Amino acid sequence: MEVTPRRERRRHSRLAVGTAAIVLALIALASPRGPGAHGIVLDSSPKHRETVGAPKELVIRFNSRLEKSLCSVTLMSARDRRVVALPPPANAPPDTLSYGLPPLEPGAYRAHWKVLAADGHVTEGVIEFTVGGAAAAR
Repeated sequence: MEVTPRRERRRHSRLAVGTAAIVLALIALASPRGPGAHGIVLDSSPKHRETVGAPKELVIRFNSRLEKSLCSVTLMSARDRRVVALPPPANAPPDTLSYGLPPLEPGAYRAHWKVLAADGHVTEGVIEFTVGGAAAAR
């Protein structure tokens, strides 16, 4: 069977499209704004599952710059009662959310966070902590 110029052009066209798709995928993976740039918690205070004295501040540091005006944190008590929807963060580095907290009674709390990282991806999670009595405040 003889390959006609038309079939040859189609074959080259499909090969070019496939090659372009592979190149674009590799560029996306190598880019600092690629899949690894989602907002991931690197550190927090209080730390996840930590027992502390009544904290005066909640600080969450991420692996990426955040679009802070589109980020939110809601603090919930053990009985799923909203304690407070925290206001926009105070002046903090671009990868950090920092909130002053109201006086917290002893008990378990969950800080539900939802952030928009600079790469355009929304991520969310929970930091659980317990406010202990006088012994935890040492």
